[in-house]
Amino acid sequence: MAGLIPAARDNGIGLAGVGFHVKGLPVRVLGKCGGYVSDVIAGMYWAAGIAPPPPLLQSPLPPPNRTPARVINLSLGTDEPCTDDLSEIYRVAVEKVTARGTLVVTSAGNSGAAVGTPAGCPGVLSVAGVRHVGTKVGYSSLGPQVGISAPAGNCVNVLDTEPCLFPLSTTTNLGSREPGESGYSTTTLQPTVGTSFSAPLVSGAAALMFAVNPGLTPQQVIELIRNTARPFPTTSDSTPQPPFCELPSVKPLQESECICTTAVCGAGLLDAGAAVLAASAAPSGKAPAGGWQDGGGGEDTPLWPLLLALLLALRLHGRRAAAT
Repeated sequence: MAGLIPAARDNGIGLAGVGFHVKGLPVRVLGKCGGYVSDVIAGMYWAAGIAPPPPLLQSPLPPPNRTPARVINLSLGTDEPCTDDLSEIYRVAVEKVTARGTLVVTSAGNSGAAVGTPAGCPGVLSVAGVRHVGTKVGYSSLGPQVGISAPAGNCVNVLDTEPCLFPLSTTTNLGSREPGESGYSTTTLQPTVGTSFSAPLVSGAAALMFAVNPGLTPQQVIELIRNTARPFPTTSDSTPQPPFCELPSVKPLQESECICTTAVCGAGLLDAGAAVLAASAAPSGKAPAGGWQDGGGGEDTPLWPLLLALLLALRLHGRRAAAT
């Protein structure tokens, strides 16, 4: 996911990230076997410059984050709705980091069902995934909580012996059993698809918006991204034409391509250029507090460089067969 945002450009090497001169702040909260929600939440607090509440972490505590992020990318989640007791910890964390001026961007999920947690939590910008022609990719979750859609990659071919036709190329590690050389994903080498890769495209655009107008609030950024979105296409390159996507309550599982509507796929397709242009002309909201907050309101001198926190995880579902 990181390669989609701050990867250097104009150097003749590899690929170019969405976020021009955006700095990344990697925060590892999961391992190859997953992890704990408490670690994810602690990482969110720390990335935003807030000391994680004591129950979340044991000693030794991490050092204060003197360079808080303006955008937190959550390419992770569960299929459970953001309404149960366990989700309360997410809802509180989103509320607190948003109040600090940090936007939380989440991937919608890869189950083809209703968005879960944290994608369905209030205050986040949830991102659904679309195919190369703008229709919903089969695996992407959906629902009224989705704020925007962005490319997620789709293979068309479902056999492992066939190339993935439309992946999202990004940086990767080429090791198969242990860390190896750094490289890039291709149509045949570790092809990358999933809403885990849709969210960073939106996060990168949001980072650029904060760059041209640091006084924007997270809610303003969400509104500008939604208001500048491109309309969804009403047809596909598939034959026969796919149906329109439906509300999860009507059709719980939608694992095949469908034509997006604003009822379930957000305001439209991400238009990063239009969003950044709109941000540069928008009035600023309340400036973020900045600095490190220990939970009792104490802060250091405000320091808000443009940083992007990346809470990275394994893809929610890595099935090639679902990447249609």
